[in-house]
Amino acid sequence: MSFDPHSNEWLLNKYETYKDLRSRDSAYWCEKYQVHVITRYDDVLYGLNNPKLFSSAKGNLLIESEIRHGKTLGASDNPIHSEYKNIVKNAYSKDNIKRVSDVFVEKAIEHLENKTEINISEVTEELCAWVVSEILNFPIDKEQSKNMVLNLHRYEPNIHLFDPVLDAEAFNKDLVAENDIIYETFRKRIRPKGPGVYHECFYNNPNHIEITLCLLANIYSGTASLVGALQYLTMDLYHQKKLDTLLNDRSLISDAVNESLRFNASAGRFYRTITEQVIMHDTFLKPGDRVALCLESANRDPDKFANPDEFIITRDNAQHLSWGHGIHTCIALAISKEMLNRYLEILLDKVGKYDIITEPSDLKYVMVKGGNIDIMSNIILRKS
Repeated sequence: MSFDPHSNEWLLNKYETYKDLRSRDSAYWCEKYQVHVITRYDDVLYGLNNPKLFSSAKGNLLIESEIRHGKTLGASDNPIHSEYKNIVKNAYSKDNIKRVSDVFVEKAIEHLENKTEINISEVTEELCAWVVSEILNFPIDKEQSKNMVLNLHRYEPNIHLFDPVLDAEAFNKDLVAENDIIYETFRKRIRPKGPGVYHECFYNNPNHIEITLCLLANIYSGTASLVGALQYLTMDLYHQKKLDTLLNDRSLISDAVNESLRFNASAGRFYRTITEQVIMHDTFLKPGDRVALCLESANRDPDKFANPDEFIITRDNAQHLSWGHGIHTCIALAISKEMLNRYLEILLDKVGKYDIITEPSDLKYVMVKGGNIDIMSNIILRKS
């Protein structure tokens, strides 16, 4: 089977495909997407650690738009990348993590307590929309802000891979209005009502860099990657039969979160453009070539992780690549790990032992249009 992240069949069998690709002597050339696929841990790490050679300036998505080039954290190189990061980094401070976590815990208890059957796909999307809304903290009504994030996440950037039924015209009208909220808030210079990304963009942008696309990228990729991580965590614990272990020993929660991130990286692939000739994976790459750095494959490389297809809670996962590496390490790493840990605590407390009644073959994948993040639309959990 070939590399095709827009195929539901590939998503269900990707780790077997990666095994085959890692065993080859050359980087796999994907004709469909015109990209070299890099799958081994050392090669992926090399690409992530060499941003001048493996450039993000022409985008980091499988399906790219020139409008993003140099306009977002993910689609920029230094010095502009550092300028973007310096503008917003204070929004990810410890104080803000605590503020966002308090909202997340309240909403998670509301969605998980006293329930027998739960659509985990919908719940995780709701929770992550609250998280991203609080991180951004626009000076608008909280519920309106959450719904704006949720709608932009669900309907604008997604390709539905399995039986899509969308009223695109109706959704687009809503999305135009919600995009206008972001642009109009900045245009009218409405003052922030509290800390967050909007506050930092308002007060901490001395060079007046156009930051709107960065905010939209935060909504799209930030929401989806956290949704995917929460969904995989929920499923991994059930399918890998680790629930009893955690119910008996809550001290392993953080370890379980980290192993789930290695086992299934929700942001599985990032793309780069070669700037100088380089030999990688016994393949000559020339300037202008695009490569897919497959984090999810690197995390299952047996040369790096012993028994990589086993879910081992106590594994030393300090070097997994699910957050990226180098200058493009996820800016929301700390806040995302906090949400994952709080979610698992509440899931064990309020639900306890559960079954995932959706069979793996019946999962309906929804992929963010760029082709980096995999989420699922019909994960049904039933309390045991």
